[in-house]
Amino acid sequence: MKKLKDTVYMLESGRFVNMYAIVHGKSAVIIDTGTPGKANDILDELSAIRVKPCDIEAVIITHAHPDHAGSSGALLARLYAKLYIHEGDLGVLLGKEPFPKPHYLLEKLSVFVTTHVWKYKPPAEAVALDESSLIPGFPGLKIIHTPGHTPGCLSVLDPESGTLFCGDALNNRSDKLTGPLKYFTGDMDQAWRSIEKISALPFNTLCPGHGNSIPEGAQQKVKDLLTGNRQKPK
Repeated sequence: MKKLKDTVYMLESGRFVNMYAIVHGKSAVIIDTGTPGKANDILDELSAIRVKPCDIEAVIITHAHPDHAGSSGALLARLYAKLYIHEGDLGVLLGKEPFPKPHYLLEKLSVFVTTHVWKYKPPAEAVALDESSLIPGFPGLKIIHTPGHTPGCLSVLDPESGTLFCGDALNNRSDKLTGPLKYFTGDMDQAWRSIEKISALPFNTLCPGHGNSIPEGAQQKVKDLLTGNRQKPK
């Protein structure tokens, strides 16, 4: 467990995928659940700061890719909380709609790992979110639809801490801020429009799905990224 701000934590058991918790007192919201097999690790990390399963108000999934939603079903079975995802990814998360057909070798490898190695099992139920939705116990959180990586990719803005949780809408691998990886992104043009939308939001700290968080000045870094992308030859 790594404390990023007074109320914001990164759950370190995710390894190459970031999972986060917003904690007010003993009430918590979890953002993303990592790969399959992480449910117990998530609860163990939260117990270290005295957050019990009954204290968890909601689990929000930024998008339906199984490296972010892989433990959602197992975690849901241990909680009274509900699982939330944007309506654009709901069918895929629940296994009612197929994942988009892979075009790149890395995508095909990812599908093989998900199906045959991780043996991903979808959750039994989830609640669809849109930008007007409120999260129980945390009404100040704002859901921002940031599609492109997936149709239902969402970000979560916490105005109280000035933090944006962006899933895979942005990456910060090796401390280099970029857009989403094209090999796993359905619509790159739409993804860049979502980054432009993100750049207009009021935040100081960025918590991406992969790579290190950006603790200060994150909004300006996103604006700089946009400027650099516009200047690239098309």
